[in-house]
Amino acid sequence: MVNQASIKFFPRKDQVLDNGNIAIYVRVILNRDKFDFSSKQSISKLSEWDEVTMRVKKKTPVNSALTEIEHDITEAYNFLKYHNKPLTISALRKQLRGEKTVKLRLTDFVDDYFEAHVKNNSEYASATKKTYSSTITHVKKFIEVTGKKRMLIAEADAEFIKELDDYLINRSITEKKGLRKNSANKYHTNMKAILYKAVDKNLLEKNPYKDFKFKSEPGRLTYLTSNELKKLEEHDLCDNESLERVRDIFLFSVYTGLRHSDAVNLKNDNIELEGKRNWIIYTQQKTGDHNKIPMLKKALELYNKYEGERKITGYILPRLSHQKLNAYLKTIANLVGIKKPLSHHVARHTAATTIFMQNGISLETTGKLLGHRSIKSTMIYAKVTNLMLKEAAQELDKII
Repeated sequence: MVNQASIKFFPRKDQVLDNGNIAIYVRVILNRDKFDFSSKQSISKLSEWDEVTMRVKKKTPVNSALTEIEHDITEAYNFLKYHNKPLTISALRKQLRGEKTVKLRLTDFVDDYFEAHVKNNSEYASATKKTYSSTITHVKKFIEVTGKKRMLIAEADAEFIKELDDYLINRSITEKKGLRKNSANKYHTNMKAILYKAVDKNLLEKNPYKDFKFKSEPGRLTYLTSNELKKLEEHDLCDNESLERVRDIFLFSVYTGLRHSDAVNLKNDNIELEGKRNWIIYTQQKTGDHNKIPMLKKALELYNKYEGERKITGYILPRLSHQKLNAYLKTIANLVGIKKPLSHHVARHTAATTIFMQNGISLETTGKLLGHRSIKSTMIYAKVTNLMLKEAAQELDKII
C-alpha cells in the first residue's frame, strides 16, 4: 500500500464513551482522499497510547483488533487493485462494508470529489464552494428526472454532457424555467473539473467535455444612469438610519467599483495616503489578487462619515450581510422611483459604465480599477457604453 494508500489509528479525544474511555478511530488515505471510521476499540487514558506504533503500549486485545482491521483494509485494497476495480476512497469504503465495488456510480464520485477536494479547501472562496455544491445538486437532479440513477462514472460521455446541457438550459433544477447560458456554463466548468479527476484516476478514458463547445451570450448588465444615480443620492430617506447606511454602502462601491465582499471588509490598514491622494489597497476575496485603487472624493466623504464608528468596529463601512443589503436596496429603489432591479452588484456595474467609461476612462484603466485579470472581462462594459452613446446621439438628433 506504499505511495497509494495508508492507514492511521488514533484516539479521538472528543469521542468519550459512556464508561469514560476514549474511542480509537481509523483513518484511511487513498490518492489524497480519506475517510474515518470507528475501530470499536478504546483506551482508558491517552497516556496508554503510543503515537509511533499506533498501538496501546501494553499488551492488550485492543492491539490484536487493530491489526485485524489493518489486514482487512489491506485485503480490500488488494482486491480492488488486482481485480482492476476503481482505486477510489468510495470503492474501498464499499469493499470494506462488503458492498459491490465492481462499478462506481457517477453520483458517488461527484459526492466524493466535493468532500475531498472542495468542502474543506482553504484555497476556495465560499462562493466557489457554493457553486460546486449547486453543480452537484443540478447533476443529481438531472440524473433523477432522466432515470439514470444507476449511471456509472464510466458511462459519462459526450451524449451525457449534451443531455445535461439541454436540461440546464430548458428545465433546470426548478423544473419551471431553464438557466441562462452563462449560468449553465459555470456548472459545466465545475463538472469538467470533476471529470478530469475521474480521468486522472483512470475511471474515464477521456474527459467528455473535450469536444463540448462553451457558447456564451451577451450579459445583461443592470446599471444606474447619471440621472438615476443623482436621484438616488439626493432622495430624502426621512432620516431612516438603516436605509441611509445601506445607501452609503452602495454608493461607496459606485465610486470605488468594489464588490460587496471587498468593500465591507476594508479596515484602516487598507487605506494608504500617498501625497494628497488616499489609496485603497486590498486583496480581492473572489480571486485572491492584490489590487490598489485611488479613492475618489465622494468615496472619501463616505469614508470620513463613519470615522467614529470605524474607531469602534475597525471597519471603514457599516457591516451588513449581502442578503439584507439587497433587501433594503429594493425598498430604496421603490422609494426613489428606480424601476430597475437594484442590488449591490449594480453599484459595481454603475462604477464601470456611468462613473468610469462614460467619463472617458479607458477600457484598460477601467479593468485595472475593477481588478479584472483580463481585458475580456471588461469588454462587456465597452458594449454598454457604446449603446449609451448611441442613445445619447438619438436624443440629440431629436433636439437638434
